[in-house]
Amino acid sequence: MKYKELAPYLRKKYGGRTQRISISSFKTCPNRDGIVGVGGCTFCDETGSGFANRFRNMDVRTQMIEGIKRAKIRYHATRFIAYFQSFTNTYAPLSELEKLYNSAIVDGVVALDISTRPDAFPCEIAKLLKKISTERKIDVFVEFGLESINENTLVSVNRGHSVAEFIDAVFCAKRYDFETIAHVILDFPSDTIYDEIACAKLLSSVKVNGVKMHSLYIVANTPIANDYIEKRFKPYNSDEYIQRAVEFLTHLDPKIVIHRLISTAPKNAIWSVNMSTSEAKQRVEKEMDRIGKAQGSDFNYLNGASWRKKFSKSQERSTW
Repeated sequence: MKYKELAPYLRKKYGGRTQRISISSFKTCPNRDGIVGVGGCTFCDETGSGFANRFRNMDVRTQMIEGIKRAKIRYHATRFIAYFQSFTNTYAPLSELEKLYNSAIVDGVVALDISTRPDAFPCEIAKLLKKISTERKIDVFVEFGLESINENTLVSVNRGHSVAEFIDAVFCAKRYDFETIAHVILDFPSDTIYDEIACAKLLSSVKVNGVKMHSLYIVANTPIANDYIEKRFKPYNSDEYIQRAVEFLTHLDPKIVIHRLISTAPKNAIWSVNMSTSEAKQRVEKEMDRIGKAQGSDFNYLNGASWRKKFSKSQERSTW
């Protein structure tokens, strides 16, 4: 494999085909309700990225039960992860969160997967999740939306947080032994390819466990759609996305699991790079073959890399 894929990792970890079951329960975020901003991220649609969940109008437990039925038939899955996906899934009082998280743990569930913003993950919530994990004997994954390492980009897309909040949230989650997963969009028009390399380096240095790589897509009636229609920016095309994805992966710690290689755009998107997951995988692997690299080929920059390049060999020889 050219990169560390999710499915084999989960199969080895849980002893069988393991499938995420998406849950939609939360309806807002701190940058929608006025706490840090209004209107939400400029690229986010009205479902909070939960458009693919066909059961989103049901209660949490029913969403899990129906999702598991479908996953057993479609994927022959035997283990399940309760995935709180849309909007900010830690943005509620602790008592409400405890009730919602517990209601998602039905037969066959091996983990809770909580997607959230880094500025909405205080350590009180980490303690709650650890309590649930211990009592229910399940694992916890926490997904943080970083999106970009470029602070100017974070401001322009109305994220309402900086890179610092992301680092702080990852360190908090790791203190409780949760698996941490970072979301990054690799083709914001304001980001250079060097931003993507720097992002891979940051994620490697804070030792996240997984990464979800996303391509930008544009949905009607969002602020970014207005900018696109008014031709205030030009999106990167699929060739440029593949180049960025490859550079990102080659600089990423090879131990980090790749949970997603590209976004799946909704049907009402007015622009996307227009690649399926399988096409993106094929093109990324082909480009890696062409340049003779894989995930982590350029992971050579931590632990005093410059010193080691100059002195480690001579130091070894001097001790012989």
